[in-house]
Amino acid sequence: MNHIVATGVGVISPKVENIKDFLNVLQTGENTLKENSTLMPHEKKSTILGIVENGLEEYQNNPAYKRYSKAMLLGIKAAKEAIASANIDLTSKRVGLFVGTAIGGISEEGFLKSIALMEEDPNKMVTHFIHFANHHSLTSAIGHDLGIKGIEKTISTGCTSSLEAIEIAMLYLKNGLIDVAVVGGVDSAMSKTTNQAFIKNRSITINQTLEEGAIPFSKSSRGFAIAEAAAFLILEREEDALKRNVEILGEIEQVISNNDGIGAFSTDTKGEQLKNLVQQIAYNRKPDYVNSQALGIQINDQIEKRCSKEVFNHEVPYTSIKAMVGNPFGAAGAIQVISGLLSIKYGFIPPTTKTQKLGYEEMFINTDIQYKEINEILVTNHGLGGNNAVAYLKKV
Repeated sequence: MNHIVATGVGVISPKVENIKDFLNVLQTGENTLKENSTLMPHEKKSTILGIVENGLEEYQNNPAYKRYSKAMLLGIKAAKEAIASANIDLTSKRVGLFVGTAIGGISEEGFLKSIALMEEDPNKMVTHFIHFANHHSLTSAIGHDLGIKGIEKTISTGCTSSLEAIEIAMLYLKNGLIDVAVVGGVDSAMSKTTNQAFIKNRSITINQTLEEGAIPFSKSSRGFAIAEAAAFLILEREEDALKRNVEILGEIEQVISNNDGIGAFSTDTKGEQLKNLVQQIAYNRKPDYVNSQALGIQINDQIEKRCSKEVFNHEVPYTSIKAMVGNPFGAAGAIQVISGLLSIKYGFIPPTTKTQKLGYEEMFINTDIQYKEINEILVTNHGLGGNNAVAYLKKV
């Protein structure tokens, strides 16, 4: 049986320009989010956002990247860091690129401005408008910059996109179709349009402070915080990584996914399908902790509570990094997996910051960093559209 391992990781997110920064956030519990009113469609209303303000200067100041969307630049930055940290030369390998994204480029300023200008003068539409509308252009831009000419796939299943990208990449590796997978997720959804959409959906926090809103496992939180980020991994077969004598960060033992199957405009408030996945992948095992999707939306977080009770009898620690980094949509699963790999390497459970566990008192929620040996982690992920995905990580 082919064991799939991670040998490189890269992240860029709010106040995080590289893996070292990300590790610091996980270990200190730093809140990288900010209250924001400038991107709200209504006056006197604010929300909580995670905006990447630094780390892309080398691209933004380069004319060659003038037409690139911010999501493209985020993806390139994180993927390059992952390749560098894996110390791998891709030129002699069969490489697959797998990118998960929920929004793609349709929330970017150039795309939205072109739609507005269409009413005034159709000729003012930017020439690359169609590429912002096409999610796969995001993957193509990343692939071109990395010099990848082989298999390239774009997966768009909401917030599960990057975890399902890992699932698909593993299938290609296990079947011997590629030697290396560059896989991850990216989203940049900072706009009044996106905020209004989630206001109508009653999902984002409105007029709550950082201490009140976007807090996992807290009955007082009225929604999540939209964030932008990119997170990428290098995956290889274990025997290939051992031949290269490279550091193995951990094994991605399994990723499985499903859909609630109740339609595009409904939500399964019971979370039956996610619970089924957690039961299936845990298979009577108790991981050292669950890296949870919980993000401050009561429906989602209550589903996590149900899984904790019915699968683990509240005996396994749960944690969520979303109060620190927000919810980066299609990059969520990959950034959770990377946080899990870092906790395996450095021996700690990251904290669920700010929660007082109101409404979740019976759960075993890790609220402070806990240093201990970590051997197994279960990752949960679910998103708009009803898709669920879970992963099981192991120390090698």
